[in-house]
Amino acid sequence: MVKQKKILNTLYQSNDNYAMVSAASIASLLENNGHLDEVNIFYCDYEISKESRDKLRSLVGNYKNGHIKFIDAKKYHKTLGELKVKPWHGVYITWLKLLAFGDLKLNTDRVLFINGHTIINGPLDELIELDFENNIMAMSYDCLLNEHKQTIGLRKTDGYYNCGIMLINHKKWIAEDATQKLKQHLKKKSDYVIADQDLCNVVFKGKIKTLDSTYNFSSAYYAYDLKMLLKTNDLKPNYFYSYESLMENYYSPKIIHSLFGIKGKPWEEGNDHPQRFLWDKYINKTPWRSAPRPVAARGVNWFLYDVLPNSLFMRLYIFAVRRKYGS
Repeated sequence: MVKQKKILNTLYQSNDNYAMVSAASIASLLENNGHLDEVNIFYCDYEISKESRDKLRSLVGNYKNGHIKFIDAKKYHKTLGELKVKPWHGVYITWLKLLAFGDLKLNTDRVLFINGHTIINGPLDELIELDFENNIMAMSYDCLLNEHKQTIGLRKTDGYYNCGIMLINHKKWIAEDATQKLKQHLKKKSDYVIADQDLCNVVFKGKIKTLDSTYNFSSAYYAYDLKMLLKTNDLKPNYFYSYESLMENYYSPKIIHSLFGIKGKPWEEGNDHPQRFLWDKYINKTPWRSAPRPVAARGVNWFLYDVLPNSLFMRLYIFAVRRKYGS
């Protein structure tokens, strides 16, 4: 009997500003999945310099199972402009993956989108074998304030998912012409507060399989008192993970998503982020190991986080989050 190859297809996206960040994530992916037969990296490249592309090729070339292919995203950028899609922080980059999925030529039935703000902290074999159960994708819950769901037409008891990690059922995506459905929706509405994430939760409602939290473990779980965070954001087990299940993954999640940014991003100079040492470890495995990094800005929130009791800071947190994301 011929042994079936273990192949992981992945998709990253960025402009040149985040090439170093994505490189650290890619290094962590390859370091922790060297046992797989192939790790194929499709990189949706929007105006990345030749120097950065060469560095990424050099990085991936250090791993015998690693392969990288760049996708010129200019055509997607043009399409998004023609659809009059609302940019996210002034750019279209976060939207690119949704147009790229349908164009990928894969040797398996699935592709894993990985946000560059992540560290892969373990093997991903289970995602290669996961049963989609006829769903078009699989994602982990987002720990955002529960009230936000109502702003996009979801019920408070519906699941709300984070798009930082998206395991796409590629065969079903193609069969259902999901790209065209998204374009039609974007013609009518794209002004979501959380851009493509809100869009996916609306368009694919009822077609998303829930991934365990280990595959998209937010750095917010380390930055705040976990029980208080769940209570503050009104996150309950019938539409979110239980405290106990989160604690099962707390010390060794497979993918850590660095969302917390009050004390700087973990790849920035002078940050005080919970995962800064982990990021240093993987940046040092890339061609950017000696490159200058952006400097973490010490704002008022950093000061308040340090000096206020956790309970009082969480009151300010909920006020700020409700203003930005609530109903």
